[in-house]
Amino acid sequence: MDRTQPTIAATLTVRVPINATGSLADGATRVVERIDAVDRLEDATVRGIDPALNDTTVDLRVRVVFSDPARRDETEAKTKLAAGVGIKAVENVEPEPAETAEPERSPTTLSAVD
Repeated sequence: MDRTQPTIAATLTVRVPINATGSLADGATRVVERIDAVDRLEDATVRGIDPALNDTTVDLRVRVVFSDPARRDETEAKTKLAAGVGIKAVENVEPEPAETAEPERSPTTLSAVD
């Protein structure tokens, strides 16, 4: 698999509205997926839930892929995640190493020697 887009693992605290459709996990992942810098969410694990009057706060451990390959920096990734609507806190941001496919080998050039 050729993966040049940066993957970031992070712990997030996300606000899920009371009237959100689906489960709390579905609502929390939708909040993360709506962040402009996020290309896709690869994995999300609910680590805690805190109900309140108008919303429920969900602690998630996520692996997200950013749309911009330059976003491998932990500080920038944390800033981009924190800017998302519904994100209350971002902790433990860790870039994961990029996996790349094995480079294609050029054909061996044979030369005839007289």
